[in-house]
Amino acid sequence: MDNKHIWVAIIAGGQGTRLFPISHANRPKQFCQLDANNTFIQAVIKNFTGLGFKPSQFVIITTNDNQTELAKEQALPRGVLSQNIYQIDPTLGYSAAMYMAAEFVSSHDKNAVIINTPSDQFIDATSDDFRQTIENAINEAEKDSAVIVGVKVNDLVTATGCGHALYEVDDSSCFTVTGFIEKPKREEADRIMRQGNSACNTGINVWKASTLLTSIYRNHIKGMATDEMMHQLGELKIAVGSFEWHDCGTLKSLYAISKKTPNHKNASLGPGKFERIECRRSLLYAGDGMELRVAGADGDAVIFTTINERPIIVVAKLDESQRIKELAEDYKKHENFLIDDFSFGARNNIVLSSNVSDDLIVGFVGVRNYAVYVHKRADGMLEAAVSQQLAHNK
Repeated sequence: MDNKHIWVAIIAGGQGTRLFPISHANRPKQFCQLDANNTFIQAVIKNFTGLGFKPSQFVIITTNDNQTELAKEQALPRGVLSQNIYQIDPTLGYSAAMYMAAEFVSSHDKNAVIINTPSDQFIDATSDDFRQTIENAINEAEKDSAVIVGVKVNDLVTATGCGHALYEVDDSSCFTVTGFIEKPKREEADRIMRQGNSACNTGINVWKASTLLTSIYRNHIKGMATDEMMHQLGELKIAVGSFEWHDCGTLKSLYAISKKTPNHKNASLGPGKFERIECRRSLLYAGDGMELRVAGADGDAVIFTTINERPIIVVAKLDESQRIKELAEDYKKHENFLIDDFSFGARNNIVLSSNVSDDLIVGFVGVRNYAVYVHKRADGMLEAAVSQQLAHNK
């Protein structure tokens, strides 16, 4: 594969409210820690440099000053050029971001083929299948086609949480797209998976810069849905792979891709310290300068971090993504609030603290019978003990 004219455009706007409070307005999901060595955006850079693409031919699209500074902080050490971090109007939307990335790239390379990718996915980019799928998409894009990258999945949880592209099956390396289904119900997801003519849309799109710029005009793209924009490019193609892929849009999906203990399947993230007692299938996150001890969590996430230097703990069921989103949106509207736990489907939870200011925020989402105790030590370390207690009132 000739990489001379291949550019990678990473779309890095948005917040990721379903990962609150790991993700929030001042630390959007794409700049949060994915694993011990990479944030989400750093993992994307690693994925594509691992395929041989030059980091000097990456462009990162941001939508505010905070994102731009975080992008510089995290991407420049990975070889991305400062001048290739491009900030656009936040009202323009994802489609416009891809269009403006094409404008930017075209000003440097008229013959460029652009791989547009979200900044917040998990992909096993070491697989030969991923490499081949991207190569198939590039080869098709060089014929002036617009190509989306799809992936086959084999579980209904993933299938119901993403958009699907339908296509005509033939003997080519890329198929013609016939339609889209957005987040189908379980029955429909099962049906289209069995039919064999659909793939989850990864959000990765490949085309020549000239294909996009000659087909769509900037004045008409603001707010346009991505599938609507791509259909205006003419016949739409899909390159389909079978590599491991997760969109990481929720705490549950983040747990799914995290390294877990062998027996009880617990996962821990973040730079802080952890201790677990009789936890199962739990996700724990502790921020810098924080120590988290959790007892009795089962299918729950316990997040201990800060927002604007205010300590915050959220205890939530891993599958309560919609309520977590509501919690994030509530916080965004009025930051100086203590969560009314009942309004988020929680009961019989208590909070205690010592040597911690009134800035402490505690939220419960879909859980019951938890006790949370937060203490600030003399050395400044914040400690939290979180345990699931026997209910006094059934």
